[in-house]
Amino acid sequence: MSRFPSESEVFVGNAAATRRRAQFTVSLTEGISASVSGGLAGGQSGEEKHGEAAWPAAKVGGKAQGLRRLVEEGFLVPPAFCVTTDAFAHFTQPLMAGVETLDGLREAIRELSFPPDFVEEITRQLKRLGGDSFAVRSSALEEDQLEHSFAGQQLSVLNVSSPEGVLRAICEVWASLFGLESLLYRAQMGLDVVPRAMGVIVQRMVHPVAGGVMFTVDPLHFDGDEMVISSAAGSAETVVGGGATNTYYLDKASAYVRRHISAAREEEGNKSDEPQDSAGKGVHLTEQQIAVLVEAGRRIEAIFGSPQDIEWAWGEQGANRHEPGRLYFLQTRPITAPTGAAEASSVWTNANVGEALPGVATPLTWSIIHRFSRKGFEQAFGTLGLAVPAEFELVREFRGRVYLNLTQFMTVASGIPLLKPETLFAMAGGGGVDLVRDRYEKRSARRFWLKLPTTVPKIIAAQLSMPVVAPVWGKYFTEKCEEFFDRDLRAVSRERLRAELAQIDRLFDRTGLVMLTTSSNFLMSYVVTRELLRLWGGAESADRERELFGGMQVKSAEPGLALLELGRILRRSYRLRKLVAETPAEQVHATLVAQSAHEDVASFLAALDDFREEYGHRAPREAELSTPRWREDTTFLFEVMKSFVAAPYLASSLQLERERRRAQEVSSEIVQKAFLPGLRQVFELVLKVTRGNAQLREYMRDRVVDSLDIYRRYFLACGHHLVRDGFLREAEDVFYLTYEEIRAWLASDERGAEERAVAGQFAVRVLVRKAVQEQYRNQPDPPDTFLLRGHEMIAEEEIGVRVQTGADENEGVYLELYGLPGSSGRVTGRARVIHDPYREDAVILPGEVLVAPYTDVGWTPLFLTARAVITSLGGPLSHACIVAREYGIPTVVNAKRATEVIQTGDVVTVDGDRGVVYVRRS
Repeated sequence: MSRFPSESEVFVGNAAATRRRAQFTVSLTEGISASVSGGLAGGQSGEEKHGEAAWPAAKVGGKAQGLRRLVEEGFLVPPAFCVTTDAFAHFTQPLMAGVETLDGLREAIRELSFPPDFVEEITRQLKRLGGDSFAVRSSALEEDQLEHSFAGQQLSVLNVSSPEGVLRAICEVWASLFGLESLLYRAQMGLDVVPRAMGVIVQRMVHPVAGGVMFTVDPLHFDGDEMVISSAAGSAETVVGGGATNTYYLDKASAYVRRHISAAREEEGNKSDEPQDSAGKGVHLTEQQIAVLVEAGRRIEAIFGSPQDIEWAWGEQGANRHEPGRLYFLQTRPITAPTGAAEASSVWTNANVGEALPGVATPLTWSIIHRFSRKGFEQAFGTLGLAVPAEFELVREFRGRVYLNLTQFMTVASGIPLLKPETLFAMAGGGGVDLVRDRYEKRSARRFWLKLPTTVPKIIAAQLSMPVVAPVWGKYFTEKCEEFFDRDLRAVSRERLRAELAQIDRLFDRTGLVMLTTSSNFLMSYVVTRELLRLWGGAESADRERELFGGMQVKSAEPGLALLELGRILRRSYRLRKLVAETPAEQVHATLVAQSAHEDVASFLAALDDFREEYGHRAPREAELSTPRWREDTTFLFEVMKSFVAAPYLASSLQLERERRRAQEVSSEIVQKAFLPGLRQVFELVLKVTRGNAQLREYMRDRVVDSLDIYRRYFLACGHHLVRDGFLREAEDVFYLTYEEIRAWLASDERGAEERAVAGQFAVRVLVRKAVQEQYRNQPDPPDTFLLRGHEMIAEEEIGVRVQTGADENEGVYLELYGLPGSSGRVTGRARVIHDPYREDAVILPGEVLVAPYTDVGWTPLFLTARAVITSLGGPLSHACIVAREYGIPTVVNAKRATEVIQTGDVVTVDGDRGVVYVRRS
């Protein structure tokens, strides 16, 4: 029997193992550890010698492991026991599938009722500890690690005085594992946002004269020769909570006090004589106390093999305050290296990849894109004889957005001779040239030259074969696509679903690889075209480079043109015009169906059905699997058509054809003027190949979008199965699982308790990921390009925006934004800022300028009534730019902060030749 998933042992528990033997509490401070089941799961009770078998990390968590090690090494730790992760799993697992929100999950954990057996066991353990009050602290599996400490992320409850209070505190600590701040911290650290299990430490409270924290290295500068000790009256909580303290900066070797900062004054040198305390003030430590602490710190650092953050407490209240008393250690954990110390800085950008997959990506989408992106880069660089190192992570997500590692990308690309970062980034639309220039490893071109005898034939073969291979594969793909959509997978067996996924994966991978080949062909031929234009045609011709690629009749322009034809049908009928104009966009289709007895309505619906049959796989943010497609949701289409109704006129197909021919004539004119005979014929051939490659790229990208729609339909069918079997609340929740998790579920045959455990896992993963994603969507986007040091994002210096105030106060404010030329022309109009067409009305009134963070092909129907387009992301080779050239719309892309700086209603002038936007605000 297969087991799914292996993480279940450390999150919601392995149900079979729990039935056999459960450890719900273990002693931390005695020489033996009690393995107690409390009769809850049929496990054995009694005592066994402590050791690795009784102390697996998955049972007690990081903090408890640290305390146990201190006890074994002879340090004094207040009596304590640990409520294990088995207990967490046993009591929280039944709650997972029964709550609807993260808040609901935390509340359900807080309100847990424990059976008498467990209450009796906790009471017995408390009696063994002795004392009149207790501290209840978190000990999560990933807490107190070298890479991430989770300091302050989980709850500690102090001075609990009864067994009932301890049980409530345990619930509070468990619930804190799912606090939003803790989950976001996990994401910031690069961990899975779904937490693993939690142990809980119950420790007898000590009431010290002084308490504090000791860092065995300076935590700010990581100076290995210096220790830092902070002390306060009473418990260490005063120090941890930011109260008044005395802080000592010490020479680690000699314990000499280099610097002492008291709550009231700063002193130099070792001036401490007597302990002095008062309410709210720090406590001076004696030389003897400092020496003992430093010696203990050195030992603990050596034992754990890394610098430590140690919490300590000295002496009991009522003891002779002129004597050292007993020194207790309450916790020790590794000091997390300061930002940037653990890894070299790197430059990241989403200027190009963010256009392909903009905004916050759901876990399912990200897992598929991440899986495929590695193959894509390996193929693209492999075509040129270059290799992507196994340790490189070229694509990563930050706050749910997809970014490219420019540092690693340029390290690999530097093996291509004569390729400058400026050239590469200008084509891709990215920034970061100055940031990345000295931050990547410049590699020898030796491998490129050695591989050239084999790569050149491959490149030539790809250029020659793709005009045949791409259409043939596209036809085969379309047949498979039609077969898929004729099948209903909601009622088939899990085995059939497994086989179906294998077929879809093969179809997607092959389609994606053909698309990548056409993209590589286009990029290579484009570089050649660009360089020949610059070298043979001169600077003036090079400035008109974009005009060479107009009038190409690319696949990505077709949906907008077909929608325009629907708009013309719509405008011929008064009934249709009135209905579309006056009905909310989300209700138009249902209203049309209700009135389909009218001939004009029926005719329009038939045309709309044809449109959705051909282009229904498209949508804004179409790379995101959770996005409804046009065949599912017509709201966006009718928002666009509302603007068609309002437009004074719509361009006819004859006008568009004339524009296309004019663009082709302009291209021919540039070539005729720029090149001498002989060179002209060579350039025309290269240009023809490049234009053909651009068309093939757009054609294959359309097929990839279609395959993503297949994935969407398939995973929604999986979602229906998961809802039916009690794993999910609704089918759309499947998008908050990952590809690997769904594959593991398909491969499993768990039943009974094991399957219920998996259902609990799925439920909590969906809750956690939904909450984190919603938080991401409500946060500002990370910088488009930034330097990453450790976990700190350092934004690229904001350049490209200049604000100029008019000489006359009545003239208002003028702004200039600099981006990249996308499509030629210069126009002026009022801005319409749209961030997300699914959250805002996507209506562009005639003459308005569309301002958007990005524009994938799904947005391009909006171009048909827009006077111009401005985007914050993207490059001149993007799909949207190619479509804009087809429609003859001036476009500026990569205008940083455009959606922040420009407001709806501003008068903007778009210069698509220079890549500049002028903004006037009264």
